[in-house]
Amino acid sequence: MIRSLLALAVLAALALSTQAFVVPSVGQPALAASTTSLDASRINAKQEKRKRNRENMRKFKKGGKKGISRKKMMRKSASGAARQVENEFIAKCFITVPPPNSEEKA
Repeated sequence: MIRSLLALAVLAALALSTQAFVVPSVGQPALAASTTSLDASRINAKQEKRKRNRENMRKFKKGGKKGISRKKMMRKSASGAARQVENEFIAKCFITVPPPNSEEKA
């Protein structure tokens, strides 16, 4: 009796496990529902990839001119010239010159 019940249980388990290998019928809507979720995740992955590419483009940009425009270069040269004139003026202010009557007193 126990052997027959054991054999019946084994056959039932085999019958249930073989359903995983059966090809589903054509009219099941489960296949259509799964493709939309896959498409959504695919679109999301593409958006993330675009974002990563944009960030990497900025991060690993090659340095050509370093972004110095002609206007900026002209301002730098003008400010350098103005700084030179100012330094010369300050130097003239602090030149030690003997007082005008110092030769007569000595």
